[in-house]
Amino acid sequence: MEFTVTQALIIMLEKKIFNPSEIDYFLPHYSSDYFRDEVYEKMKKAGCDISQDKWFTNLSSKGNTGSASIYIMIEELFNSGCLKRGEKLLCYIPESGRFSTAFMILEVV
Repeated sequence: MEFTVTQALIIMLEKKIFNPSEIDYFLPHYSSDYFRDEVYEKMKKAGCDISQDKWFTNLSSKGNTGSASIYIMIEELFNSGCLKRGEKLLCYIPESGRFSTAFMILEVV
């Protein structure tokens, strides 16, 4: 997680790709709640403290849906009626089989 969360976020923040204070929702995919606190600690270490009350995850209701998880989370948040124009979403999508990670920023239009 040092490389897939902390180091990746440090690089993005140094390049000013986004400002953590402008993120309205953080959509993390992780396979188990075991990883939730570790993801949060690594984010804070990188200077990206997005409070957990801004996190949107459906792991407890949908389970680990693997590579479909980010799409299911986005669809569920979209249909929740909570989103407002201009809000920003930061998505964290790890892929453990190849040990690769993607971050994605979306803006509600």
